[in-house]
Amino acid sequence: MCVIRPENVRELVWKTTSCEQFEQIFAMKDNQLEFLLVYYTGHTAKGNQLEKCLEEVRVRRLVCIIDCCRADEVRLIPDIKKECSRVVLRSSETTAKASPTAGSTFTRYYLAGLRSAVKCPCPQGVKCERLKRFREKSSASGFVTLANLFEYAAEHMESQKPIKCEISYANSNHVLAFFNREPIVYVLQVVYGEKQLPVEIEIEEQMIDFSQSFHDIYLQLKQEILSSLFSQG
Repeated sequence: MCVIRPENVRELVWKTTSCEQFEQIFAMKDNQLEFLLVYYTGHTAKGNQLEKCLEEVRVRRLVCIIDCCRADEVRLIPDIKKECSRVVLRSSETTAKASPTAGSTFTRYYLAGLRSAVKCPCPQGVKCERLKRFREKSSASGFVTLANLFEYAAEHMESQKPIKCEISYANSNHVLAFFNREPIVYVLQVVYGEKQLPVEIEIEEQMIDFSQSFHDIYLQLKQEILSSLFSQG
């Protein structure tokens, strides 16, 4: 397991991040990067700027999660780099689905798995058998692994044909996160004016449908907060 420091997380914005900035981000003196995670979501990049900039990066292990339309067209770290062991997880051969509120479908399933959610983003919610299998496998090992997470997401996206490409990456069971067996609980504090009231409201994640509009999410949260306040007197 490793801890990713906030200063090592960079947001690469299309058309505003130059190759010179890439070089500064990945400058490692005489060392070679041991592990690099690239999570690309948005539109298929034109001009291959991202790929060209990453050609100079020396890395031993690479995990790429490509979540965009025509994800099979995005190539990161050329195949000629035989010394780089990599896994590339692509969301779609053609179009990728997204919601203005809930975001990209592929990313939503990944986030649900990484957060050990008990409610699936799919219409089945807490009754989803695919999520149940994912949780059983993760619970047995205590970890969310690369292989188990991709299988869970890909099963929900058969029409989009997600692809996993492993190139000399021998450990598909690479650990991505600890698995939390308990439901995720949001703890909210109530502020009235400038005073914080001595009340804490706990809302379990599965009680809120985050795939709805912002207004619907607001109404759901309001209902849960009011119910909790009344129950506490």
